[in-house]
Amino acid sequence: MITLIYGEKGTGKTKRIIEEANKASLSAKGDVVYLTDNSKHSLEIKHTVRFIDSKEYGICGADAALGFIKGIVSGNNDIVLLLVDGLARMANAEVENMQAFYEGLEALSLADKMDFIITVSRDQKNMPKFLKKYI
Repeated sequence: MITLIYGEKGTGKTKRIIEEANKASLSAKGDVVYLTDNSKHSLEIKHTVRFIDSKEYGICGADAALGFIKGIVSGNNDIVLLLVDGLARMANAEVENMQAFYEGLEALSLADKMDFIITVSRDQKNMPKFLKKYI
């Protein structure tokens, strides 16, 4: 399952996804991974959550981001939740051009029986149609 935390810049999306990661770490029946392109909040994430700063890996584009996530998942079969803060920024892509990415992520979620929580910085009036099912 994919869940979006959707809103304009400055509406508390990062704070909320950090809370979700920390809460999940207390009750998850597997591993929790937090992926972002900014290490600024790394100390706010509980030590039981795997924190990954994507800038260390030079991800360029939505295809590379999806491949990176698939690599994380294939390297650890115990992941039950992967949280991604700032996906479009990380992939250097516009949200409306990421339909194939979300379709690939949904297929990965179903195949590996894991969940994703992703932040999206946009106002809801301009939400691409393909994202509405994840709200």
